[in-house]
Amino acid sequence: MAGRRLKVLLVNPSWDGLVSRKGRRFNRTWPPLDLLNCAALLEQDGHSASIIDARATPTPLDAIRDAATQHDLVFITSAPIDRWQCPNLDLSPFLAVTHLVEPDKLYVMGTHGTVAPGELLNMTRARAVIRGEPELAVRALCDGKDPSEVPGISYLQGGTLINTPEGNPIDLTTLPLPAFHLLDLRNYRYEVLGGRFALLEATRGCHYRCSFCLLKMYGKGYRKKDPEQVIREVTYLVREAGAETGYFIDLEFTAVRDDVWDLCERLASAKLSFEWACQTRADYVDGPLLQLMKRAGCRLIHFGVESGSARILAETNKRITLEQIERGIAETKQSGIDQVCFFMFGFPGETAEDMEATIAFAKRLNPTYASFHAVTPYLGTTLYEMSGASELFPDVLSKEHDPRLLQAVADRAFREFYLRPAVLWSRIRRVDLHLWRRQAALFWDYVRPAFS
Repeated sequence: MAGRRLKVLLVNPSWDGLVSRKGRRFNRTWPPLDLLNCAALLEQDGHSASIIDARATPTPLDAIRDAATQHDLVFITSAPIDRWQCPNLDLSPFLAVTHLVEPDKLYVMGTHGTVAPGELLNMTRARAVIRGEPELAVRALCDGKDPSEVPGISYLQGGTLINTPEGNPIDLTTLPLPAFHLLDLRNYRYEVLGGRFALLEATRGCHYRCSFCLLKMYGKGYRKKDPEQVIREVTYLVREAGAETGYFIDLEFTAVRDDVWDLCERLASAKLSFEWACQTRADYVDGPLLQLMKRAGCRLIHFGVESGSARILAETNKRITLEQIERGIAETKQSGIDQVCFFMFGFPGETAEDMEATIAFAKRLNPTYASFHAVTPYLGTTLYEMSGASELFPDVLSKEHDPRLLQAVADRAFREFYLRPAVLWSRIRRVDLHLWRRQAALFWDYVRPAFS
């Protein structure tokens, strides 16, 4: 295949419209940015790239099979970039798509194959699994390299699993503009933002190693794009693709204060009609930075609070205090930026008292939105190693916690948080009718399972 111009198909299978079993209350449809990066690199090399995102646009299996027959190579992801940390536990939609493709032209990628390549090869019959960041491996395979020559690849040879050495992390500054032209942003949404929605990335990697966090997909180190590169992407999205809102998928958007200050100054100066959200730690924000982020278009910040127990935070290696969390959320409120706080139940050694402390802490923080879930011990995390799990992808720490009890606690936390009169009144006060309708629908998605 060396030197040939190929027709390449990249597929994101359907998830029945939900992000995962554990995240069903956060109904969202985000663009597969990693596939867009791959497509852009392939087009840069002269190949023809197509994307089927069945998550955003329901696509019959027959249509995917027909498309696969018309392409030279097919790459299917089990978890696009917005789910690298929290992959869907149900692989059946992904496997159904892989079984439509001739094995010799099929490559699979995503979190599941990264942490369990042998199992995924047996499940899918694929020629090879791409472990970790997919962009450079996809490019190399399409340029004609044998899987044995490509870093970060796993394949079977005579029934034996072969893992090629890890490659160097990708230099984000070398990535071209993601191939946004291959998707219609009208098919994507994040209910709490509304509008035509896009996904962005300014940095990749994380400085921390929390016990529950799955980081195998991100490679080593912390890397960043050039700020002007990010501005060009946002400008294109707004002026050419019609984007109105977006989310920076970075694990800790404000980790390097000087960098995010520089980027936000440029965003503010660009005067683009674009509102965005991001994720960071509560100890990585401060008043002046938040005010600048607000001027630059930031409307919402995700915070992984996780627990209201100081002991649990310490034991999970979170390296943050309850006081730092309270201060960060309070300063975010003062800036006028909305907050989403995420909480989990079912850590090792967590008691009923710890769980009650988490519910009480959520109500004391009183963020704009709160999300409560059971801890999932993902394969590839310290938490999984501690769990003694025999399953590849277990739901919860079932040897220590009753899954039904954890679900009951999460459901009660949703009820106690969202059914407070002050919270209900804050939703009613939203003056934008369209936004109010979206938020009301999201609110119902939050609380409905708690009554089932």
